Amino acid sequence: MSIVVIVNMIVSLGILLGGLSMKQSSGSSGDYSMGFRTKRAMSSNNAWSFANQKCGILWLIIGIISFILTVSAVFMIQNERTGSIVQVIILVFIIVSAIASAIMVEKQLKSRFDNNK
Repeated sequence: MSIVVIVNMIVSLGILLGGLSMKQSSGSSGDYSMGFRTKRAMSSNNAWSFANQKCGILWLIIGIISFILTVSAVFMIQNERTGSIVQVIILVFIIVSAIASAIMVEKQLKSRFDNNK
């Protein structure tokens, strides 16, 4: 098993657990120790709940899809070189998706909770 496969599994599960954590912390008010921690998200309890709910769902989806892709590629691609290339592409997908989801949630926060319109 390639090191990239192990990294993808760990990162996928990390994103999945991060999504679960954000969804759980979306209901807590005043406890900003874990979750989507940006200035805009921490500006109010409503913004905090909204950001963690939205990003938590996105990270759950990203984590599940990336884990399934990682495991599927291991079983479907027999060529070691091709398998490694596919796993690197999956890793890039995970990273880009996680960053894009944070940017998307931040834009939604700005349009919904920004008082400087």
